[in-house]
Amino acid sequence: MNTNLCMTFFPAISSKSAQAMRPHSLCIAIADKLRERILAHQMPPGSDVNDGALAQEFGVSRTPVREAMKLLCHEGLLTAHARRGMTVTELSPQQVDEARQLCSLLATRLQQLELEAPDSCRELTHAMYRLAQARLQLSLGPGFTTAVLDRRDQDVATENLTRLEVDAPH
Repeated sequence: MNTNLCMTFFPAISSKSAQAMRPHSLCIAIADKLRERILAHQMPPGSDVNDGALAQEFGVSRTPVREAMKLLCHEGLLTAHARRGMTVTELSPQQVDEARQLCSLLATRLQQLELEAPDSCRELTHAMYRLAQARLQLSLGPGFTTAVLDRRDQDVATENLTRLEVDAPH
């Protein structure tokens, strides 16, 4: 398709905007790599995150690294400190307990949805479950696997559903 014709039908899409989309993908790729490192404790909780060093390591400018760090901050894996940069998040015992409870509740809900409406959309619930699992993995270390949590949560979910069925009015 010729560029002028493309601009006629899609005026918002230009070669400049197409180029501007690349850093976003780069930012996500960097966030994925950093997330893997954080969850594997290659970057342990409490450690400083140096955007300049990461930019040099990835061979990019600081901008996509900073954007990736913001994403991870929103996920709760990094914590921003005023005038000090970012560190890998350290969870308190209360936060770990909350993440455990959340995983159990979401596992129960997922199992309940599977039984009641197998064709229903569970995307958001799965995403929240994975986020809670990541928080636990962050706090419990590299030896922790989500498979262990999945089995434990499935047991708790089955127990909760059984209790709900028994307590439900007939």
